Amino acid sequence: MKKIFLLILCSLFIFPVTDTYCLSQEIVTKPSAASQTRADILEWRYAAINGKLYKRLWNATQNRWETDWIPV
Repeated sequence: MKKIFLLILCSLFIFPVTDTYCLSQEIVTKPSAASQTRADILEWRYAAINGKLYKRLWNATQNRWETDWIPV
């Protein structure tokens, strides 16, 4: 038992505990330009169907229609 206690006591002096305060510090990073969220690009598209003007919302970012044809 004394050998184990002596071994632990010697290891504390041989391998001192240093820089343990770094583990509790908060790491703050700024968001990069690639991780910022951006709004979708929305465009109104117009068409003349049977002599009447219609509009429809197009999402240019995701390449899809957002609405049905709406009479203008």
